[in-house]
Amino acid sequence: MLFLGTTEKSKAAEGDTTSIRVHNAINMNYWGQYNQWGVFPAPGTTWRRINLDFTLGCPPTGCSDWDYTVQVEALHKTGTLDSTLESAPLYVINGASPDTIFGNSNPVYEYFFNTTTQSVDSTLAASAWVMIYNDPTDPTLLTDSTFLYEAGFYNYIFNSSGTVIDSVLVGYDTALINIFTPYYDVFEVVERIELARVITPYGGDYNTSWSNTIHFDVTDFADILRDSVEIRAFYGGWSDGFAITLDFHFIEGTPPRTPINIHTVYNSGPGGFPYGNTSNPIENYLVPKTFNTAANESMAMLRIIPTGHGAGTQNCAEFCQKNYRIKLDGIQQFQQAIWRNDCGLNHLMHQAGTWLYDRANWCPGEKGSIKEHEITGLYTPGNPVTVDMDIDAYTNLVSGQNPNYIMAAQLITYSAPNFSVDASMEEILSPNNDFYYNRFNPICNNPLIAIKNTGSTTLTSATITYGIKGATPSVFNWTGSLDFNKTVQVQLGALDWNSVSNQSEQFYAYISNPNGTADQYAYNDTMYTTVKFPVQHPYSFAVLFKTNSAYTETSWNIKDDLGNIVYTNGILAANTIYRDTVVLSPGCYSFNVNDSGKDGLNFFNNNDGPGYVRFVNVFGPGVLQFFEADFGTRFTQNFTVGYLLNEPEIIQESRMQVFPNPSSGDINIDLAYPVAETGDVFIMDAVGKVVFQKHFENEHNPVINADLNHLSGGIYFVRATTEKSTITKRVIIQPAR
Repeated sequence: MLFLGTTEKSKAAEGDTTSIRVHNAINMNYWGQYNQWGVFPAPGTTWRRINLDFTLGCPPTGCSDWDYTVQVEALHKTGTLDSTLESAPLYVINGASPDTIFGNSNPVYEYFFNTTTQSVDSTLAASAWVMIYNDPTDPTLLTDSTFLYEAGFYNYIFNSSGTVIDSVLVGYDTALINIFTPYYDVFEVVERIELARVITPYGGDYNTSWSNTIHFDVTDFADILRDSVEIRAFYGGWSDGFAITLDFHFIEGTPPRTPINIHTVYNSGPGGFPYGNTSNPIENYLVPKTFNTAANESMAMLRIIPTGHGAGTQNCAEFCQKNYRIKLDGIQQFQQAIWRNDCGLNHLMHQAGTWLYDRANWCPGEKGSIKEHEITGLYTPGNPVTVDMDIDAYTNLVSGQNPNYIMAAQLITYSAPNFSVDASMEEILSPNNDFYYNRFNPICNNPLIAIKNTGSTTLTSATITYGIKGATPSVFNWTGSLDFNKTVQVQLGALDWNSVSNQSEQFYAYISNPNGTADQYAYNDTMYTTVKFPVQHPYSFAVLFKTNSAYTETSWNIKDDLGNIVYTNGILAANTIYRDTVVLSPGCYSFNVNDSGKDGLNFFNNNDGPGYVRFVNVFGPGVLQFFEADFGTRFTQNFTVGYLLNEPEIIQESRMQVFPNPSSGDINIDLAYPVAETGDVFIMDAVGKVVFQKHFENEHNPVINADLNHLSGGIYFVRATTEKSTITKRVIIQPAR
């Protein structure tokens, strides 16, 4: 356990942060639980917010190829005692409790004929300690022990030549008859409370330095994350593996409402609840549960994490869209799809697997989405409330497949709101240098933030002040209608980039004047992010765009900082290279590529073939910027013309991209050289045997297709050689199954 940036609690103040690391790069290499003790702050301090940073990395052996479920749970000691009826034996020998034991208290020898000495010899017979538990008041208490030698075997009599001529039964002097005494084994009930769930990415192509952090708000679990708590990371994988690091950040202060109780409604554990099994239907597990509430538990919410797994009929439960319904006191109040339709926007694009397919409330490399249902006003504080969940009817007909839903559902109760008029700065989506937001960062146009109403009064207006630290601030006046605990994204006005220096900076956003009055709590008003500025390009360049066979799915455009389209693609045909020259005035622009099929320009698991897109120089040779072709649904790249926020990325060195990687057999080798070159491309297996060779003549940007369908699966090496450079890349071939 590691402490990071801890605060001296005797001098702690509102807004101070205490950071505690529980798991520190723990290698999860096989299905099972990885428990670590976290020493959290003692009771007595209130926390405005508790953030959990969930980081996955690659162990020294590399990351796993597959998408596995990882659940983080707090093992909460409830203080409630329970017991199970057990049976204690009178004695135990070698870890077993046979009904009877016959033995000898004195040494016993076993005779044999020694062929070396040509004489009869002996060795001690087998022996063991017998542990005796003979206290009727505590049948598990060890009261005595005895050492016994084996009995009940025959000792042989040999003649002078070693031939057996007779035998003698070895008797016993001690006989024990086992008695089993019933007793109650009393234990404290430990409740597994799921805090977070992440499904690992297809990580077979990641190097050992790769890591990725996903953030969770676990403020509602403040009363559980106290003192010493055992935290479990359960890895549902069957291969090595991923390394997990868990960092908890406790921010001192007053939350919008104070959590009072957490009740587990359902917890399937890692095996999930069976779905579609007619002999063991999921309804056996999703039964009504009744919970008492106190008069001061005036607000409540259901927090649910459902993820579907398995490949039964209709490809359930991983690839089928089903719904759950929530009933309170027998009346249906909510219906929710167990589905993610945005996996093609995964922040971890270009994984070594089917990362972009939509799934049952999860995407590879992303969190299992948390569904929150506010039930305040739907029950009476001080009275019991009954919660019941149902899922769409379904029958699995595929033998050998076991569809299931991994389900965690909690009922969380709260006090009344702690403020009547308060607004918080909840999130800065852009500009933000955190990799989780990489698809739409860096920016040079309008910041995107999220604000939250943390007061009981409906929020109808607020003032947002924002900018780059040290530069001229900007002001945005927001109006709308936002109920308590609700969040809304707000796109702000453009920043004054002319007053920004050419280096990484801090961006801030500050919310004030909620409903035109004083904000009652200042410590949640401001957020900061680190900013990386977008690249600058020349006023004129060309968009080099190659369609694949699904040419009707993909389009591109360039927009100015007002959102006006200033350039877009024309009429397209399949598998065709287009070069469109653009001329732009100084300003901020966004380059947007969209794919309606949600599978980008080059995805290994379809029949569309390869495409690509890049910016190239029109004033000479060279590529200005490459773009990932395996991008899923869409991507946005911001850039500037005339602003010196960052230097142009004119390619001054040789570059190579190999895609798709992994591949089922066909790969594309995309090369870029500062000047036209002549050379050869070789593909070699792991022992250096050349399995493919292709020559190119006097080209800046050769793109070479290699058909490797005849090769067996494994690791291969692509090498491009010219007089001036040699580039090597690794590619994984995974033949279609």
